[in-house]
Amino acid sequence: MSSGIIIIFLGWFMALAIFFGFIVLLRYLHHRERMALITHGMHPNTLRKQHRSVGMLRAGLITAMVGLALTVGLYPLGFMLPTTLGATPFHLGPWLLPGLIPLGVGIALIVSYYLEQNSSTPEDIQRADNADDTSDAHVASLGNHINRRRRNSL
Repeated sequence: MSSGIIIIFLGWFMALAIFFGFIVLLRYLHHRERMALITHGMHPNTLRKQHRSVGMLRAGLITAMVGLALTVGLYPLGFMLPTTLGATPFHLGPWLLPGLIPLGVGIALIVSYYLEQNSSTPEDIQRADNADDTSDAHVASLGNHINRRRRNSL
């Protein structure tokens, strides 16, 4: 093999190693964060649910803004087309679909974020409080177990 091909393969291998190393680093940091929450007596799943709903809002905003930008960018095509194709009211037509579809998906994600926040009923809140009480006891016992193991290993 020539030296150029070997250099290309080494470059790809290094890029792949950096990528997988970054994934392993993220998993390790997630594990450390989770263990820190447990040792401080907090339930780690409640934090994940909050991150998920904020992520849905971000995704909705990004998708809606990309759809809006595409729609605005494609709107002038209605004025450039021949009169037989562009004779629709307000020069709207199928050329706007690549922008209107992500705009609709983004709006749906934003609406679902706000509907999810308001969907909790008093019974759900009571169930969550009871679940937190039992899970707090489990987290505390797990924290005690971890502390005992640390003391025994020293």
